[in-house]
Amino acid sequence: MITDVLDIVEVRLRERERCGWRLTVPRSQIYATVLHAVIVSARESHRVPATLDRAAILDSILDGADPPDSGPARHPVDDVIRHHIANMN
Repeated sequence: MITDVLDIVEVRLRERERCGWRLTVPRSQIYATVLHAVIVSARESHRVPATLDRAAILDSILDGADPPDSGPARHPVDDVIRHHIANMN
């Protein structure tokens, strides 16, 4: 599951880079921010044990579906990238 999440982040980063966008922070910071969101989501599930695969945010990340209580952050990977990228064209 972690590999799948990181692969999705990498694909989205490469898509942006092909369009002339560049990160303003190290790639590892993007990965860490997304994984932290997964950990927080798993803890908020209040299921025991709070394993990462129970994180509600995974539906949004892996399938593109909005989690039931998504609030304003409907696309967590894109939201993280958007805050740390600049157009170089």
